[in-house]
Amino acid sequence: MGRAFPGRFPVILGEGSMYERLRRGAADTFDPHIAYAGMLYDDTGREVLAATHREYLDIGQRHGLPMVAGTPTWRTSADRIARSRFAAEPVNADGCAFMKELRAAYGPGAAPILIAAITGPAGDGYKPEEAPDEDGAMRFHAPQIAALADSGVDLFKVQTLPAFGEARGIARLLAETEVPYVLSFVIRADGTLLDGTPLDRATAAIDDAVPRPPEGYNINCVHASVFASAMGTVRARDPAAAERVLGIDANTSAKTPEELDGLDEIDTEAPRDFGRNVFALRAVFGTRYLGGCCGSTTEHMAELARRCAGVDAG
Repeated sequence: MGRAFPGRFPVILGEGSMYERLRRGAADTFDPHIAYAGMLYDDTGREVLAATHREYLDIGQRHGLPMVAGTPTWRTSADRIARSRFAAEPVNADGCAFMKELRAAYGPGAAPILIAAITGPAGDGYKPEEAPDEDGAMRFHAPQIAALADSGVDLFKVQTLPAFGEARGIARLLAETEVPYVLSFVIRADGTLLDGTPLDRATAAIDDAVPRPPEGYNINCVHASVFASAMGTVRARDPAAAERVLGIDANTSAKTPEELDGLDEIDTEAPRDFGRNVFALRAVFGTRYLGGCCGSTTEHMAELARRCAGVDAG
């Protein structure tokens, strides 16, 4: 499969929630434009950011599991940085350096930690009407991708994409780099992206459009039950397309994007239920990358890791 994600591992663990967790718990250092990337430039915020990552990474190390750890760059597009108070800072490069330093602290004998350069949609990930078309996406995302491409990360992971056109524009940019990449969609239970494009048609069209296709595709910001329903539909229609979906960063809530958008309180399920529901996707669909998104905490990821640790790593 791919070089980095998660081709050489039978199972690979992701981190739990970062954006939603820090948005609610680090209000003093959470920037309105670039989100938790602003925490890099405040001593207290930087330590909170590091400690949150370490909580997740320590779980992987305890169980000897390979992990993907994401840079704090989901909202650090060029226009957002320009509107923030950090316009003079190399935010994307600093975010990557921060994560590489954090990984190095675990030493050469640690279980593998892959650093993913995280990017996100131009608009709200729950609102496909805010997504640019393919050409607009290339103009919007090009500066950030250029800033991240030479940062020495292991892969790009573009998260929370609601619309096909934007995703294909991003793929055209990433195909020109030498870095492996994964595109991650928000989907509905019927197997479509939020803009109505069937997932299998979207992935096939992207694979055909670029000279260097993604390592694979991912789903994030939906519940495991939504993933299972969607993937069942996709697999029945096109088994090869289903195999291109590598993993999930799962919400702890089964609510729809419309129900979750702007929700004041986290809607969540018990850690034990989360671990069981997400890990079950591996048996049904062969899903090998398993991570958390909105609502997932250290306890949720610990339950998932406990199950993943039983997978033969040979």
